[in-house]
Amino acid sequence: MEKGNVGFDTAPPYPGPPMSYGAAPQPGLYPSPNAGPPNVAYLGAPTSTVTHVVVVPSLQETPGQAQCPHCQQTVVTQIERKAGLMTWGICGGLALFGCFLCCCIPFCVDSCQDVEHHCPNCHNTIHVYKRC
Repeated sequence: MEKGNVGFDTAPPYPGPPMSYGAAPQPGLYPSPNAGPPNVAYLGAPTSTVTHVVVVPSLQETPGQAQCPHCQQTVVTQIERKAGLMTWGICGGLALFGCFLCCCIPFCVDSCQDVEHHCPNCHNTIHVYKRC
Protein backbone atom coordinates (compact mmCIF):
# COMPACT_ATOMS: atom_id res chain seq x y z
CA MET A 1 0.00 0.00 0.00
CA GLU A 2 1.00 3.50 -0.59
CA LYS A 3 1.83 5.89 2.08
CA GLY A 4 -0.92 8.35 2.87
CA ASN A 5 -3.72 5.97 1.86
CA VAL A 6 -4.11 3.81 4.89
CA GLY A 7 -7.13 1.78 3.75
CA PHE A 8 -9.34 4.80 3.17
CA ASP A 9 -9.62 6.39 -0.19
CA THR A 10 -10.92 9.87 -0.39
CA ALA A 11 -14.40 9.96 -1.83
CA PRO A 12 -14.85 11.67 -5.16
CA PRO A 13 -16.43 15.10 -4.86
CA TYR A 14 -20.23 15.19 -4.66
CA PRO A 15 -21.65 16.19 -8.02
CA GLY A 16 -23.27 19.58 -7.96
CA PRO A 17 -26.65 20.53 -9.36
CA PRO A 18 -27.22 20.17 -13.09
CA MET A 19 -26.15 23.10 -15.15
CA SER A 20 -29.68 24.06 -16.19
CA TYR A 21 -32.86 23.50 -14.23
CA GLY A 22 -36.11 23.44 -16.15
CA ALA A 23 -34.42 22.98 -19.48
CA ALA A 24 -36.50 21.68 -22.34
CA PRO A 25 -36.37 17.91 -22.84
CA GLN A 26 -34.20 16.57 -25.55
CA PRO A 27 -35.84 16.53 -28.97
CA GLY A 28 -37.49 13.27 -29.84
CA LEU A 29 -38.34 12.26 -26.28
CA TYR A 30 -41.77 13.89 -26.08
CA PRO A 31 -44.24 14.84 -28.80
CA SER A 32 -44.64 18.56 -29.30
CA PRO A 33 -47.82 19.98 -27.75
CA ASN A 34 -49.06 21.20 -31.13
CA ALA A 35 -48.59 17.86 -32.84
CA GLY A 36 -51.76 16.31 -34.22
CA PRO A 37 -52.67 12.64 -34.27
CA PRO A 38 -50.24 10.34 -36.02
CA ASN A 39 -50.83 9.64 -39.69
CA VAL A 40 -52.67 6.38 -40.14
CA ALA A 41 -53.21 4.74 -43.51
CA TYR A 42 -56.79 3.58 -43.98
CA LEU A 43 -57.77 0.69 -46.17
CA GLY A 44 -60.85 1.70 -48.09
CA ALA A 45 -62.98 4.77 -47.54
CA PRO A 46 -62.73 6.41 -44.13
CA THR A 47 -65.91 6.31 -42.10
CA SER A 48 -67.08 8.98 -39.76
CA THR A 49 -69.44 8.70 -36.85
CA VAL A 50 -71.48 11.48 -35.34
CA THR A 51 -72.19 11.37 -31.64
CA HIS A 52 -75.00 13.47 -30.23
CA VAL A 53 -74.50 14.53 -26.65
CA VAL A 54 -77.43 15.97 -24.75
CA VAL A 55 -76.23 18.29 -22.01
CA VAL A 56 -78.85 18.99 -19.39
CA PRO A 57 -78.25 22.32 -17.67
CA SER A 58 -78.19 22.44 -13.92
CA LEU A 59 -81.92 22.17 -13.30
CA GLN A 60 -82.53 22.19 -9.59
CA GLU A 61 -85.44 23.44 -7.48
CA THR A 62 -86.98 25.99 -9.83
CA PRO A 63 -88.19 25.73 -13.42
CA GLY A 64 -85.41 26.34 -15.90
CA GLN A 65 -84.79 26.62 -19.61
CA ALA A 66 -83.68 23.41 -21.30
CA GLN A 67 -83.86 21.61 -24.62
CA CYS A 68 -86.18 18.65 -24.48
CA PRO A 69 -84.37 15.51 -25.70
CA HIS A 70 -87.71 14.05 -26.84
CA CYS A 71 -89.29 16.84 -28.94
CA GLN A 72 -86.08 18.90 -29.51
CA GLN A 73 -87.80 22.15 -28.41
CA THR A 74 -86.23 24.74 -26.12
CA VAL A 75 -88.70 25.11 -23.26
CA VAL A 76 -89.05 26.34 -19.71
CA THR A 77 -89.66 23.21 -17.67
CA GLN A 78 -92.64 22.50 -15.46
CA ILE A 79 -91.78 21.05 -12.07
CA GLU A 80 -93.45 18.44 -9.90
CA ARG A 81 -92.29 17.66 -6.39
CA LYS A 82 -92.24 14.05 -5.24
CA ALA A 83 -91.17 12.32 -2.05
CA GLY A 84 -87.69 10.91 -2.44
CA LEU A 85 -84.94 9.33 -0.40
CA MET A 86 -84.37 12.41 1.74
CA THR A 87 -88.09 12.74 2.56
CA TRP A 88 -88.39 9.12 3.63
CA GLY A 89 -85.09 9.25 5.52
CA ILE A 90 -86.16 12.24 7.61
CA CYS A 91 -89.54 10.63 8.23
CA GLY A 92 -87.89 7.41 9.38
CA GLY A 93 -85.41 9.29 11.56
CA LEU A 94 -88.18 11.23 13.29
CA ALA A 95 -90.17 8.04 13.84
CA LEU A 96 -87.06 6.29 15.20
CA PHE A 97 -86.58 9.03 17.79
CA GLY A 98 -90.23 8.83 18.87
CA CYS A 99 -91.59 11.91 17.08
CA PHE A 100 -94.51 10.05 15.53
CA LEU A 101 -96.62 13.19 15.29
CA CYS A 102 -93.86 15.07 13.42
CA CYS A 103 -92.78 12.34 11.02
CA CYS A 104 -95.21 13.53 8.31
CA ILE A 105 -93.74 17.04 8.18
CA PRO A 106 -91.07 16.24 5.50
CA PHE A 107 -93.87 15.37 3.06
CA CYS A 108 -95.19 18.95 3.38
CA VAL A 109 -91.83 20.75 3.09
CA ASP A 110 -90.77 21.45 -0.51
CA SER A 111 -87.05 21.57 0.30
CA CYS A 112 -87.15 17.92 1.46
CA GLN A 113 -88.61 16.54 -1.77
CA ASP A 114 -87.15 15.64 -5.16
CA VAL A 115 -88.01 17.81 -8.16
CA GLU A 116 -89.03 16.36 -11.54
CA HIS A 117 -88.69 18.65 -14.57
CA HIS A 118 -91.19 17.99 -17.37
CA CYS A 119 -91.48 19.37 -20.91
CA PRO A 120 -94.67 21.45 -21.28
CA ASN A 121 -95.03 20.37 -24.95
CA CYS A 122 -94.65 16.57 -24.87
CA HIS A 123 -95.00 16.10 -21.05
CA ASN A 124 -91.96 13.79 -20.88
CA THR A 125 -89.53 13.92 -17.97
CA ILE A 126 -86.40 15.93 -18.82
CA HIS A 127 -84.52 15.77 -15.52
CA VAL A 128 -84.98 14.66 -11.91
CA TYR A 129 -83.21 16.69 -9.21
CA LYS A 130 -82.63 14.31 -6.29
CA ARG A 131 -81.92 15.63 -2.83
CA CYS A 132 -79.58 12.83 -1.74
